[in-house]
Parts: sequence; C-alpha cells; structure tokens
Amino acid sequence: MKNKNIPLVSIIIPHFNNYSILEECITSIYKIKYNAIEIIVVDNNSTDNSIDQIQQTFPNIIIYQSKKNLGYAGGCNFGAEIANGEYLFFL
Repeated sequence: MKNKNIPLVSIIIPHFNNYSILEECITSIYKIKYNAIEIIVVDNNSTDNSIDQIQQTFPNIIIYQSKKNLGYAGGCNFGAEIANGEYLFFL
C-alpha cells in the first residue's frame, strides 16, 4: 500500500558550465524509486550552453539563473530559498 502523504524532497544542484556532468547527475536522479521530488538547478552564470541543453533534455527541471557565480554554498542557499520540499538535498 502506497503512502499518499510522502514528503516532497527538493534536490538542489548548483551548476557552472559542463553539460555532461549535469546531465549524468540528473539522469541518475531519475533512476531512484522515490518520486516525490523536485529538481532545482541553480546556474551560477554559466558561459556555455549547458542550461539550454538541460532545458531541452529535461523540461521538468526547475532552473534559476544567477547573474553572478555564487559558488557552491551560495548556489545551495539560493536554491533553498525557492525550494518547496519538506526536505532539502544538496548535490
């Protein structure tokens, strides 16, 4: 019997350039059996086209773009501010 009230988990991924690493990470997340998730990618002002590629490949991903590179901790904090999950999971 499924529990209909499973908590939402926000998976927050700070990102700067390098599509292949981000694509591999998101593909891996989609393999988990827990489905009450939202995936938030915080783009730290990437200079490549990785965010455009991610939007095309994974249209359900939430993407927030920063106008400057916030670093890992800053990207995590930015993502946490907009997350809807009961739990936050940082990658």
